[in-house]
Amino acid sequence: MTAPLKLNIMTGEKGEPAGPDMAIISAPERWYAGLEGKRALLAKLAGADLRVISEHLAERAGERLHHAEWTFTDDPELVKSLGAVHDCARCRAGTDQALAFLREHPGREVVVGHLWRA
Repeated sequence: MTAPLKLNIMTGEKGEPAGPDMAIISAPERWYAGLEGKRALLAKLAGADLRVISEHLAERAGERLHHAEWTFTDDPELVKSLGAVHDCARCRAGTDQALAFLREHPGREVVVGHLWRA
């Protein structure tokens, strides 16, 4: 198990944010490279993709993104904790899918996003 890594997406939005909303994705293999026998995160690539994802999710909800915080983890307990933003069917389903992904793909990570709206 690796320590969780947080990646923040900042925008130029001012004022108090609303939210957070939550999203969970599996971390694609293309975000990693082999380095001295270990997997290394290509943070610039992951960050660029997560910015696009964050902004798309906000736009899809008819909102503007204020900022987002994405946590990379393979820890099921952390996924449960981060996924408990809202006690709604959609969040529970997303958390359950992420937990199933981790069980089915040992050594892989998911990325849990908390997204705040402007």
